[in-house]
Amino acid sequence: MELICAIDLLDGGAVRLVQGDYDRRIPAGSDAPALARRFIEAGCRRLHVIDLAGARAGMPAQLPEVGRLVEAARAAAGEVRIELGGGLRTPDAVAQALEVVDDAILGTAAIEHPGFLRACAEEFPGRVVASLDLRAGRAALDGWSRVGADDPTEVARRLLDEGAARLIVTETSRDGTLGGPDLEALTALREAVGDAVLVAAGGVGSIDDLRALDAIGIDGAVVGLALLTGAIDPAEAMAALA
Repeated sequence: MELICAIDLLDGGAVRLVQGDYDRRIPAGSDAPALARRFIEAGCRRLHVIDLAGARAGMPAQLPEVGRLVEAARAAAGEVRIELGGGLRTPDAVAQALEVVDDAILGTAAIEHPGFLRACAEEFPGRVVASLDLRAGRAALDGWSRVGADDPTEVARRLLDEGAARLIVTETSRDGTLGGPDLEALTALREAVGDAVLVAAGGVGSIDDLRALDAIGIDGAVVGLALLTGAIDPAEAMAALA
């Protein structure tokens, strides 16, 4: 299973939000480029970057900051892969993001506008990732500010059918809490989507959590706060998963 290091950007700096609440932010303690270098030097080879301002605005808002992060990461290791989400809701926004990063993460627009993800996946093969954020058993939309009505299992299948290279599932009530992932929900989704690449996010607080995800067949885990607090050492985590 792959360890994926998360960096969230807001107001020009790196932060972590507790349960997606913009008023409950935890500063990362260093700027985003420095944080990227730290993760890459520890051995991480995929960065999960979220433009929180963009997610709230519905359009990319921090691409210059993302560019500086990418430059720092590539200077540390050329083979690193960087994915970006947050406000990518039009074809132009996706194209702009993919001029800066390797992969674009689509959430709200992919869920609410059938065909949008398919069109992007056809334009950029293998570079479009789908994000399914869960709250109260439903998809959380618009920067987690509201929930949709569709069954999340059916949403997951549709996103993959439309060409998503990977599916990232975030349990928003656990995100930024270190309280552990929702193994029951993830097990059900693992069974529902067959051999698709499934990535878990939200609540991972220990190496034991990573092992538990690995045991149910999850392909990757996005980890943020646990890396910032030292609850998980990235090098130790990757050694354990290997």
